[in-house]
Amino acid sequence: MRLLLRCDAGRSTGVGHAVRCAAVAEAAAAAGHEVLWSGRLDGLAWLWAGLAGADGHRPPGTVLPPADDAGSLAGLAGEHRADAVHVDHYLLGDDLRGPLNSAGIVLCTVEDFTTGRRPGDVVVDPNLGADGHPRPDDGSGLLLRGPAYAPLRAAVRRARRERDAARPAGRPPRVLVVMGGTDAAGLLPRVVAALDAAGAPAEVDVVVPPGRSPRLPAAGPARFRPVAPLPDLPAAMAGADLVVSAAGTTVWELCCVGVPMALVRAADNQAEGYRTVVASGAAAGLGGIDDLAEPEPAGAVLRALLTDPDRRAALARRARTVVDGEGAGRIVDAVAAAVRRGRPRREHPSPSGLHTRPATLDDAELLLAWRNDPDTRRNSRSAGEIDLDSHRRWLAGSLDREDRHLLIVSDAAGPVGTVRWDREPAGWEVSITVAPQRRGGGLAGALLRAGEDALRERTGSGTPLIAVVHRDNIASAKLFARAGYTDDGNGPDDDGFRTLRRIL
Repeated sequence: MRLLLRCDAGRSTGVGHAVRCAAVAEAAAAAGHEVLWSGRLDGLAWLWAGLAGADGHRPPGTVLPPADDAGSLAGLAGEHRADAVHVDHYLLGDDLRGPLNSAGIVLCTVEDFTTGRRPGDVVVDPNLGADGHPRPDDGSGLLLRGPAYAPLRAAVRRARRERDAARPAGRPPRVLVVMGGTDAAGLLPRVVAALDAAGAPAEVDVVVPPGRSPRLPAAGPARFRPVAPLPDLPAAMAGADLVVSAAGTTVWELCCVGVPMALVRAADNQAEGYRTVVASGAAAGLGGIDDLAEPEPAGAVLRALLTDPDRRAALARRARTVVDGEGAGRIVDAVAAAVRRGRPRREHPSPSGLHTRPATLDDAELLLAWRNDPDTRRNSRSAGEIDLDSHRRWLAGSLDREDRHLLIVSDAAGPVGTVRWDREPAGWEVSITVAPQRRGGGLAGALLRAGEDALRERTGSGTPLIAVVHRDNIASAKLFARAGYTDDGNGPDDDGFRTLRRIL
């Protein structure tokens, strides 16, 4: 699957949408899918540095220009042959599904209760209580609602495993303050003032985004230290006794890790999520921006938490039950399944005049006849004849696999053969069958090129390719040599098969 992620991040919008998309990107890449991005993603080096598969400066995958309306998004996705688009953006409108579906593209869309709501083929609302919240029937397909679908990065799951519930005694509590990646609401000065007003000993790390410079108290029982945005923020969470956070995406990370938290409602769209998390006993509430205008009320809440380890432990135990951290994988699996169900049967012309299309269950008898041909079996690693029932089961399983790409190749006269790609640890292994009645026509090379063209649309250039050829199959060896495949130098295995490689 080729998945396009659409989100923005910035000083006014915050970074929560990008953080959620980053988790989906990680899960998609880990499952073998190709990831593309569309959006404004500057100033997020700290985020990319903490992601699996990123180079530390850019997100994993290809970054494309931002598409800001339904038509341009469908056009961009179609141009880059995306199978699905995942939108985590409040302002793109509710008319995205029609143009995308018309282009044969699945829409997955994220909402936070009513904010950002639009029809989609897959709809994600990761908020606690979302599964019981009324939602009008707008024709959407699969609804993934509740914290089981909170998309969290691999670093969060790692921090969950590493957090030590037994905290060292005899020292002040360690506090981490994080008001999102940009502190869009300007909350840091008020939160710092509330912690100072708590009047309790604490070691406080304040995450200060670029462009912010809150004044930190130099005296008092709490000692404050500014820190830059952290590539591995979840690890810092795991080492804290208390985290004071805005009630956005970070809440689900804190729940997963199992950290005591005090939340601030930083925006109107956070109100419902803030209310449900605090009411569930997973967090203490400090109120909204106006509630922090005077530091003493929030300071009293923080004082109770800083001086009562048992109260903090109770919050952490409840929070840990809310989120298990596997939401991103569940989202990717659901989108991939929607693509398999709804993807149109595209035909890809090659310069040779051949066309490729994905195989279907209707091709079972044709593929079996080619597979059981004596010459085909003679040059195969599995030489036995196969019955129709067994073949149908194999074909059905193959069509559901993301690590297998099975193609029917045809010309004007009809099917000429099949190309199968199987993803192995070292690359995609090719298997070619020329229809017995079309042998001798010099079609094998064109068949291979057509199969490579179709795979390139799915995986992009730079993909490693593998061909496994028996040492007695001289014709196949010449075919792959002409196509640029070279011997890997390891020689034939015990069954006489050698491995050839090239880069697509």
